[in-house]
Amino acid sequence: MRQMTKKEWLNESVFRDMYGRPYNLSDVPMTMMSRSEAFQKQGVSRKDITEFWKDNKHKYTKEI
Repeated sequence: MRQMTKKEWLNESVFRDMYGRPYNLSDVPMTMMSRSEAFQKQGVSRKDITEFWKDNKHKYTKEI
């Protein structure tokens, strides 16, 4: 296992609702999209994404 790069993390497919939010019990349809697209749909700024990545990058690994 190795730590993901920020680019790999942003391109990873995630299961989100059509507004980019994580799974919840609303009636909004769920779909697969890249993490980057989910952030974009939520209106998250690049600065906020970078701060989140710096604080949480140790949690994301990728199998070699």
